Formats: sequence, structure tokens, C-alpha cells
Amino acid sequence: MKRNFAVLVLLLLMIAAIGGFAQGQEKSTETQTVTVNVTAKGFEPASINLKANIPARITFLRETKDTCATSVEFPDYKIKKELPLNEAVTVEITPAKAGSLTFVCGMKMFRGKIVVL
Repeated sequence: MKRNFAVLVLLLLMIAAIGGFAQGQEKSTETQTVTVNVTAKGFEPASINLKANIPARITFLRETKDTCATSVEFPDYKIKKELPLNEAVTVEITPAKAGSLTFVCGMKMFRGKIVVL
């Protein structure tokens, strides 16, 4: 009887350990980071690559007063952020599927593209 109990406890511990291992594999601590400079020419780089289903932090830094890109919008995510001069502004997204996404300035004159792989 004691042996059966010990075997049962051992099996339960093994199942719990396997379950914890599987859960640990599902969670990713990876975060993609990209910096986009805002210049008189627009967004630089104008095209960035991201992996699908991995959180991303895109930091925008407006370096000039000579631009209409005083804000950035991600229409697909309904995100709009002001871009103060010389101040880093981070947008956090998790692209869900492969394809491309657009980001634009407030006047929609400057455009950037995210290619999701």
C-alpha cells in the first residue's frame, strides 16, 4: 500500500514537472526592438522586418523641426502617438500574422512599412 502511494506521488510530480516544462516553452520572453528616426526625409528606415506573434517595441525619434511627422499612426492598431522633438517615443505591438502593416505621419504624407515574416 505504501509503495502504491509512493508511485502515485512520483507520477503526479512527474506530470506536474512535464506540464510546467510545456508551459515554459509556450511563453516567449523575446521582444523585437527597432528604432526609426524621423528626419526631413521621413521615416528612416522606411521599411522594417518583424516576426509574427512576437511582441515588438518600435522606438521613434524625431530629429528635426523640418517635418510634418510630428506624430505617428498605426491605422491597423488604432494607435496614434505624438512625436516631440528629440524625445524617444515607443509603440508596442504584437503583429499577429505575416504580411505588411503601414505606419504614417499625422498628415499621411510620410509612410513606413512593417513587413511581418
